[in-house]
Amino acid sequence: MYYNYNGKIISSNEAIIHPDNRSFRYGEGLFETIRLQNNQLPLWNAHWNRLSSSLPQLYFSAPAHFNSDVLKTQVLTLAIKNKCTDAARVRITVCKGEGGLWETPSTSFNYIIQCWPLEKKEFSLNENGLDIGLFEDGWKSCDAFSNLKSNNYQLYAMAAQFAKLQKWNEALVLNQHRRICDATIANVFFLKDNVLHTPHLKEGGVNGVMRNYIIDRLQLTDRPVAEGSYSVTDLLHADELFLTNAIYGMRWVKLFGQKNYSFQQAAQLFHTHLSPLFG
Repeated sequence: MYYNYNGKIISSNEAIIHPDNRSFRYGEGLFETIRLQNNQLPLWNAHWNRLSSSLPQLYFSAPAHFNSDVLKTQVLTLAIKNKCTDAARVRITVCKGEGGLWETPSTSFNYIIQCWPLEKKEFSLNENGLDIGLFEDGWKSCDAFSNLKSNNYQLYAMAAQFAKLQKWNEALVLNQHRRICDATIANVFFLKDNVLHTPHLKEGGVNGVMRNYIIDRLQLTDRPVAEGSYSVTDLLHADELFLTNAIYGMRWVKLFGQKNYSFQQAAQLFHTHLSPLFG
């Protein structure tokens, strides 16, 4: 396998990250996870817009050659090199160079592109509903950096490890107000009385590309999405519950705590709006 470092394709056996790298030391940086399907990147513009608009918030100054067209071409070239153009997970990581907390980094901008084949190549809704739980040992802050897809991912990493110990498929994360934020790798939607709800970005969740795609699509119909502040109780009283991200699109939840959910409307939404996207 190969990866791309600052425009150069390198064997995965060759390491280039220094131990003093600021992303390794402090979690400073950003990343994007993107689904490639049939040598296409259907949500590329949304991923690029999120990444490019987030860079200034972490004081990154991207060079002129780091633009949408160049980066997209490099992603597709790497997918060909790694022989995974049919279905792949792409990760783009942006970081600075080496340096202490108060030092000027050795370089102000680096990027890494990785690309792996997906085991499940078809884009489809999960047949078996997820069994999920609640992580309560840490809380997501609601601040200026909350919505970024940041390299500082410790809370989510701990929640994912806890979920594995509990034999759950996923764990929900709360914000500092003990309200629903998101999940370890997904945004949260639920259906109650025929109204679709999702936590507002002010609740601290990651500004998900698939989340925004679903909201935008439904706003073109007669069924908009309500964005608000929700408690665990709200989810336990919901009719349907599902999670979204850019890799799998949507996964419906069967069990949260002692609550069982159906998935009829989630399935309809998936087949109407998401399946054609990666078909």
